[in-house]
Amino acid sequence: MSVAEAKSREKVADCTLVQKSAITGEERSFEIYNRKFLRVNVQHLRHGTKYDLRLGMMEPWPIRHRRISWRSLGVLILALIAGAATTAWFYFNLETVGYSWAVPIIAGLLLLNLGALLVFFLRSPNITEFRSRYGGCVLISLFYNKPDSETFAEFVESLKNRILVASQELAANKSQMLALELKELRRLTSEGIVSDTDYSRAKDRIFKLHGNS
Repeated sequence: MSVAEAKSREKVADCTLVQKSAITGEERSFEIYNRKFLRVNVQHLRHGTKYDLRLGMMEPWPIRHRRISWRSLGVLILALIAGAATTAWFYFNLETVGYSWAVPIIAGLLLLNLGALLVFFLRSPNITEFRSRYGGCVLISLFYNKPDSETFAEFVESLKNRILVASQELAANKSQMLALELKELRRLTSEGIVSDTDYSRAKDRIFKLHGNS
């Protein structure tokens, strides 16, 4: 292998991030290539999704938040209600039931609530999202600080810089940028990456911005 090839491979490796969720088994990989594109590969247990993005259409400033698992939240709420109702019943009927029954049952319900709370937090990870510049559509979601904080921070910083450079190299005015983003979002919607609802909202924002430009 020549020195040039080694440097080229090293450069590509520096712009690649692989993440895996130990809870769901989902694996995500992100690779910047040709300085202008991002390849995304998301593998679930039963299916996978692969798509490419133009860096120039992305907003360079990511948004971090917790992605709520509504199913786990529902289980947690039911567990809390069941625990509170059972504890209240034992409190008012303690003389009849006795401590020998009340204590182990209440302790078991407490463990159940703690387990439901743990599952909720594990299935509601902190994520960092990059969105489209004008429409605000979520284009990629990164597991926060995975596989480790240093690798994650380096990739996010590299991606931010590449997005800024790519948008400057487009040499397009705002109207052209809006048209390009709408075209890309339409493609991503047809590929099932962006939902019809999100595309419709993004289209309304872009049309409004186009009318004001």
